[in-house]
Amino acid sequence: MLTLLTLLTFTIYLILGWHFCQIRLTGQAAARHFPETILLLTGLCIHGTVILLPFISNQQLHFGAAESLSLTAWLSLLIYIVGRQYWQLDGLEPPLFAFISCFILLSMLLPAGHLITYAQSTLSRSHFLLSMLAQGLIVNAAAIAILMRFSDRNLHGNNRKILVRTLPPLLTLEQLLFSCVTLGFILLSAALITGVYFSAQNSGLLLTLSHKTIFAFMSWGIFGALLVGRVLYGWRGRFAANWALAGFILLFLGYIGTRIVLEVFIQQG
Repeated sequence: MLTLLTLLTFTIYLILGWHFCQIRLTGQAAARHFPETILLLTGLCIHGTVILLPFISNQQLHFGAAESLSLTAWLSLLIYIVGRQYWQLDGLEPPLFAFISCFILLSMLLPAGHLITYAQSTLSRSHFLLSMLAQGLIVNAAAIAILMRFSDRNLHGNNRKILVRTLPPLLTLEQLLFSCVTLGFILLSAALITGVYFSAQNSGLLLTLSHKTIFAFMSWGIFGALLVGRVLYGWRGRFAANWALAGFILLFLGYIGTRIVLEVFIQQG
């Protein structure tokens, strides 16, 4: 059933991607149509069902690269749907749906993730869900930071690539970036706090130092410094984008290291 729902979601995203490419890349008016909104919300709901069903049911949790890609794609669409209520995001759709469609396709091609044996209690499931949501938001923040870099180059040069020229204004992308970073930072903070409680319950230690924990706290520090720097010193533009990318890289290194341990060393054992 989940496979069929995923295929349906992928089809909806392809239709939306084609629709937005026809509108945005041909310079047509950016009017919103009712069928467009219905398709967006339908894709969001079906995709959300695929992701949340294992969490709300008593099924055993499997999580790996495939599930992470799917969650990140769903968060991308959610950010866009919410964000376009506050900002003019016209022009963001072609790269957005290319990104989402690729992630969904990869999630279908990759094998299911490893069984999460520790995520059986309410606390552990909460910690796991918070961690994955924070990670997905930070990946989206990194993607927005990359688009900001392209948009910044377009401002300082004559970029003829239509995908770059039709992007939302740099200020809009910056506002979207800080919204993702702020929410990601809050969720990452909650994930670290629940992780400390979970560790205390299981091992009696408030904190077990692993490379994943170290990288998570380093990433948390980077994003915290970025938010403080924006308030106190007005950090923005390319500088803010670089800090967001640095925080993402640290979190990504922690995740990749964990996957190597799980998929290489444990499998060999």
